[in-house]
Amino acid sequence: MASAVHNIRRYAAYFHGWATAFGNHDKHLDEEQGLSWLLGEEQIGLILTPRVRAFLSPLFLSNREAGPPPVALGPEGIRIADTAVRFGSGSRLAFDTVMDLLQGKGDLHLLQTYHVIYPSGTRILTLSRHSPLALVYREIEPMTLRLVQTPA
Repeated sequence: MASAVHNIRRYAAYFHGWATAFGNHDKHLDEEQGLSWLLGEEQIGLILTPRVRAFLSPLFLSNREAGPPPVALGPEGIRIADTAVRFGSGSRLAFDTVMDLLQGKGDLHLLQTYHVIYPSGTRILTLSRHSPLALVYREIEPMTLRLVQTPA
């Protein structure tokens, strides 16, 4: 895989707790790393457990002077700023889905969503081909995603 850079449009809800529904999906578990991936039509989601939320929190900080942190994604895992998480074998399909999304035309959008089948308050980090509802979300500074052979 050649190293490539993609700009991802990011969104935050206008009001705390607001979110739109993720929609129909298949759930895939990476039991080695405790990751729950949701694969939907032209979108992928990751359930934000407390551990995952703590790791990904820099992506949600819209008022950082330096902007969003650098993000590197590879088949072995993801690095955000100085912290890396390795994927288990259950994340391979999720990685392939992200790669398919990146190969398509048009912008990709990163936002938090929910789904009624998960406990109240559960949020899903969603990467989608579809822009979110402007009534619910405001656009914040985009992030840069760099594809690499390894996230190190």
